[in-house]
Amino acid sequence: MKKLLLAPAIALTVCASAVFTSGAATAQPLEKVEFLLNWTISSDHSPYYIALEKGWFKEEGLDVNVTIGQGSGYAVQAVDAGKADISIADAPTPFTLRQKGAKVKIIGVIFDKNPCNAYFWKDTGIKTPKDFAGKTIAVPATDGHKVMWPAFAKIVGVDPGSVRFINIEPAAKAAALASRKADILFELYTTYPQMSKGVPAGQLGNIIWADHGYDIYAHSYITSDDTAAKRPETLKKFLKAAYRAWEYALTHPEEAIEILSKYHPINRADYLESFKIVQDVFKTDRYKNNGIGFIDPGRMQKTWDLVNEYQAPLSYKVTDIYDAGFLPNPMYKYNF
Repeated sequence: MKKLLLAPAIALTVCASAVFTSGAATAQPLEKVEFLLNWTISSDHSPYYIALEKGWFKEEGLDVNVTIGQGSGYAVQAVDAGKADISIADAPTPFTLRQKGAKVKIIGVIFDKNPCNAYFWKDTGIKTPKDFAGKTIAVPATDGHKVMWPAFAKIVGVDPGSVRFINIEPAAKAAALASRKADILFELYTTYPQMSKGVPAGQLGNIIWADHGYDIYAHSYITSDDTAAKRPETLKKFLKAAYRAWEYALTHPEEAIEILSKYHPINRADYLESFKIVQDVFKTDRYKNNGIGFIDPGRMQKTWDLVNEYQAPLSYKVTDIYDAGFLPNPMYKYNF
């Protein structure tokens, strides 16, 4: 299959040290790993900077470059083209792009509860997803919400064509909501603190898709088939450090955001509020019982089924799109 075209990459944000010293041993070169985020900096990116700050990537012998992302589609393209070794993508995107020739797969899960969400002013009268019919919805053209809207609409019994979409730039989401450019804004639940800024107190309503039957995988770590075959130990080391950092961040949220602020100019108060919501989407029985990043084969099949039925016909086996063999053993637990 032909590789998908890759958009120009944007600037590198940070990298780990280039050497690794173990005790009195001679310094050994670290193995370079290109890690691409899914989007601009958000509170759920703090674990990777914890791993850098505390030297946990270095402990695994890795020199990890963390790069700002441009969306899930770009993440898949970058991994498929060999421009990134590991990236973050919303699960339905690698599902569909693998069908189109991208040789990528999921190797670990981040959010266990899907954070897809709709925001609106309460005076619109919206109370349930059925009230979306006949409304205008602001969302970027390539946003995962828009891609999977037909699936969610059919789950809740709404005609997918009964809404009108208004295309906006990703950076304009909060402004679009505040100015009431549309009746509804599709954006992740984890952005609630930022989205509430331009709406009068008590007027912001929201509906989390997962609370209405949309129980499919969302943000996940992806890699290429080639990297999985040739660098399995590298992937295991990366995930061990990343999930170690997730466990730490979830139990030390203030420190997580403080460390993130050392690398990026952020509003710490807003990002801390956002991270508290991130904690909520990790509080599931699956993670509590099995560990952070656990891949449930049944839920992966459900994700495959919904993408196949509502988004794009899939001809490959569901086991081709994921591999749980790189997860830490034992796995890190979030004892909430």
